Parts: sequence; C-alpha cells; structure tokens
Amino acid sequence: MSFKFSVVITTFNRPAELKEALDGVYAQIEQPLEVIVVNDASSLPYEEIVAGFSDKPHFHYHYLSESSGANKARNIGVERAQGDVIAFLDDDDVWLPDYLLEHKKAYESGADAVVSGYQNLGRKDEVYVQPSEQVELSILRTGNQYCGMSGFSIRRHIALKERFDETLPNGQDWDMYVRLHQQGYSLANIPKPIFLYRFMNMDGIGARVAKMTPEAALIRLRSAEKHKQFLGEENYRRRVAAQLLVYLPLKRQKLKWVMTSVRLAGLRITVSHIIAVTAKKVRQRIGSQKKQTVVT
Repeated sequence: MSFKFSVVITTFNRPAELKEALDGVYAQIEQPLEVIVVNDASSLPYEEIVAGFSDKPHFHYHYLSESSGANKARNIGVERAQGDVIAFLDDDDVWLPDYLLEHKKAYESGADAVVSGYQNLGRKDEVYVQPSEQVELSILRTGNQYCGMSGFSIRRHIALKERFDETLPNGQDWDMYVRLHQQGYSLANIPKPIFLYRFMNMDGIGARVAKMTPEAALIRLRSAEKHKQFLGEENYRRRVAAQLLVYLPLKRQKLKWVMTSVRLAGLRITVSHIIAVTAKKVRQRIGSQKKQTVVT
C-alpha cells in the first residue's frame, strides 16, 4: 500500500513561525498529499504568509471565527483530511527533510500510529530519543517521554474514531498515546531525531505556565486525573509533581509552587523530583562545557 499523508498544522498568533513550519513541510523528501492549516482565531495578520503558499498544490487554509483551543482545531483538521495518514505539526516546530519518509516506513511495517525523536531547535547537542521501536507501556506510565504533536502521525480512520480530548488544556499528546495503547493499536517509535522542537517559545506553553499561579495551574493536572488508574499511585504523584514544578526557575512565588507540590504529590516525591531535575541540568552543563573545550 502506498500511504498518502495529510499534514494538519494548527496555528495561533505565530505567522512567522508558521512560515518556517511550512517551508519544512514542502522540503520533505516524501511530499504530502495535502497541507491543512487551521488558524484558531488568531488576532495577528496571516494574509502575507497564506498568499506565499496559496500556489502550492492542495494547500488549504481554514480560519476559525472563535478560538476553541488546539485540540478542537486538530479535530477539525482530521475531519477535513483526505489522506491515509494524518501527520500533525505545531506551528512553531520544523520537520527535517526525511520526517515523512521515516513515518511512511513505519506504516509500511504495520504501524497504526507513530511517534518520533527530536532535537532542540538551535541546539544540536540537545537530542531527545527513546531507543525502542515501539512505544512502551512502562515508559508511558512515567509521563510523555516520547514527543509532542509535531512528532505524531496516525492512520486517518483511527484518528476519526480516537479524537483529541477537547476538555484537556495540556497533555493531549500523552493522553492520545495512552488511549491508543489501551485500545491495542500498534504505536511505533522512530528512535532518531527527525524534527526540531522550539523550547520555551516566548508565547508558547512554557512562557504561559511560568506566569500562572499554582491555583490556576491545577487545571493542568486533568490528564493525570483522567489516567490515574493507569498510572498507579506512585507514578500519578510523580506526574503531579512534574506538572507543578515544570519551568520552576522561571516562576514567581517558587516556594508556593513547591508547597503545592508537597500538598498534592507528597514531600518525598517533590524533593526527589527537584533533585533529579537539578542533577540532569548539571550533567547537561558539564557535557556542554566538555564539548566547548574539545572544539576550542
């Protein structure tokens, strides 16, 4: 079977980044059947960007009059797609040229859905890859150690059935992977970095979370609550701590965030999480310094 890809890109107030994402799509070795951009009621102008790609074959642009969130936008893209497989891309990430080709190989080997490794945009030394060729249940129980939406694709008929949960403000990628695994689908992993992820975009999730109060951030625990039984008590508490303490150095009222984690996840797990994150950063800093020394 020759698989044809529909690319669904959701965008919100990032016209310049969207252009980079689209340039990456049209630079693919394996060209998609169509590209569908769903604009979630952005206030910034997109006319120039859209005009620059309007001559591309099967380029579709849809502007939503009311913002409903990325999950709703993705579901709308799924409904309008015509390809055998739907590959999702966030507007601020960039696929490397072999991205769709690697995903196609996974589907030819029998995959129902695919995730893939990635690297930090602008930091070639920061690579995030899981070594196994299948998504593993034990790893899913520790949270999303795979990738976000820009590394995910799925057969269209499954996407129409297993829609994105529009009640979740975050964790929709992990929620999807858990549900697919529980339903018995074959979820393959490409163990190499084939897209570029933009960490800490100034208007991205990280920046927004850093500005939240602990009380407002409790909504971000919905995916953990939804799959509490799947996680088990220990992993559930670890996921709560990870959600609350993410981007901690950038947050105000750091002690309040830590105490909220202690209250909901427990002292042991909170302290353990902070130590683990700190140790990881130290290792990365040492590794970066060693590389600089070698280059010098």
